Amino acid sequence: RSTNMHVVTGKPIGAGGSKGRDRATGYGVFLTIKFWAKNNSIDLKDKKFIVQGFGNVGYWAAYFLEKEGAILTAVQDAYGCITNEEGINVDQLLAYSQGNKGSILGFSKARTIDSADFFSLDCDICIPAALGNQITAKNANKIKAYLIAEGANGPTDVDAENILLKKGIEIIPDILCNSGGVIGSYFEWLQNRNGEIWSLDEVMEKLEKKMSASFTTVVETSKKRNVDMRTAAFIIAIERLEEAYVQRGIFP
Repeated sequence: RSTNMHVVTGKPIGAGGSKGRDRATGYGVFLTIKFWAKNNSIDLKDKKFIVQGFGNVGYWAAYFLEKEGAILTAVQDAYGCITNEEGINVDQLLAYSQGNKGSILGFSKARTIDSADFFSLDCDICIPAALGNQITAKNANKIKAYLIAEGANGPTDVDAENILLKKGIEIIPDILCNSGGVIGSYFEWLQNRNGEIWSLDEVMEKLEKKMSASFTTVVETSKKRNVDMRTAAFIIAIERLEEAYVQRGIFP
């Protein structure tokens, strides 16, 4: 066993990778939605959610939300967009897309709609988990969800964010929402460094604990400073950097 195994993360399990790394980002997206709902006394059961991107992040976020009783009503991927108001079964869609060269199009239990209409669909929660700059000033006004959970990096541009916040739509920012993947990598590094192997349950439990603490800090800062969640997350990050500089005496 190499003593430097911890240097690279994202390894296959047999090569010192961590259990749960595959679902860490999507599970983290789900967790932040769960924490947000609890914080706002909202029951996720029967809440409708739509997901842009049905890769690793989109799939796992949808998988865990469905387990909480939420209903997946639309999915958009690189090939197009499908919807079913009654609900789309997450695992059935995954099995279909895996046998259809990765495309969700043609899934028998949903109808195809124009991709341009995706963000204007009626739902409670919207999860952009594909590419950056998907929510812009052009489509922000059409969004009906009251919560946007950023599974992707930078899916909402600055103009759109201003429009959404004015409308009272809350955004769980990418820096918090999709941080499960980075935390998963950190856990892998930690296990390798310490010569430990954690079970899947252990990894998921530790991830929930860490993300819960981060979420609480962001919400508290957002209330205290009277700012949105993204600004709060940036404030925390900058304050931590400042603290590290002071403690390490980097600056005279």
